[in-house]
Amino acid sequence: MNRLENKNILITGASSGIGRECTICCYKEGAKVHLLGRNESSLNEIYSRLNDENNSYRILDLRDFDKYQSIIEDIVDKYGKIDGFIHSAGYQIIQPISAMDYKQYIDIFEVNTISAFEFIKIITQKKYGNLKGMSIVLIASIMSIVADIALTAYCASKAALVGGAKELALELASKGIRVNCISPGTLSDTAMTENLKKQLSEEEFHKIENKYPLGLGITKDVSALCMFLLSDESEWITGQNLIVDGGLSIK
Repeated sequence: MNRLENKNILITGASSGIGRECTICCYKEGAKVHLLGRNESSLNEIYSRLNDENNSYRILDLRDFDKYQSIIEDIVDKYGKIDGFIHSAGYQIIQPISAMDYKQYIDIFEVNTISAFEFIKIITQKKYGNLKGMSIVLIASIMSIVADIALTAYCASKAALVGGAKELALELASKGIRVNCISPGTLSDTAMTENLKKQLSEEEFHKIENKYPLGLGITKDVSALCMFLLSDESEWITGQNLIVDGGLSIK
């Protein structure tokens, strides 16, 4: 039997990168996946591969907080309660603090951090009944631990996500809900890394690659851990920040 058989999994940032890979893996593990993202063509393409009416997708800018409640109610009404949540959406601006505008800080925190907490507040409401066994996986970043230049807001937003996950793990434990983070290093097959390459010289990017003892990772390295955390195999793990970084942080 598949590890996520008939579980309803909500995924943000599902149109690319880690979110896209987690979507495919969840589906293969028997889950019913409900995708959120901004890129309609990418979501359409992924959804067409699922070939199952028990899955769904919705176009959403995560800064539209007033839409969250109706989205969750619609999913629950049609498919049942949420069993798992992967917050994979991420937004990054690479520039020194001298060039940052306060609105950019707000955008980064709203997408990376606040949106996750708002969804968790909604999906864990009492009206959805017994939520024991729900697993929440928040995709943070190794930058929450190992800072880098020109990433002030991004590093801070991911560190806040990790800190919030620990508190939420305590707060929601009485309901039988688990909350964990995964902090990946640089992954070679994401749009974020492609954007990074465009902003750096080849020599500068090679310096980043060389920091990783095992080289750069790929999205499957993260999705595999997500599947474990969503499954009942991890039923005694909560409040953790699991680092997947090819050895970067041990130096």
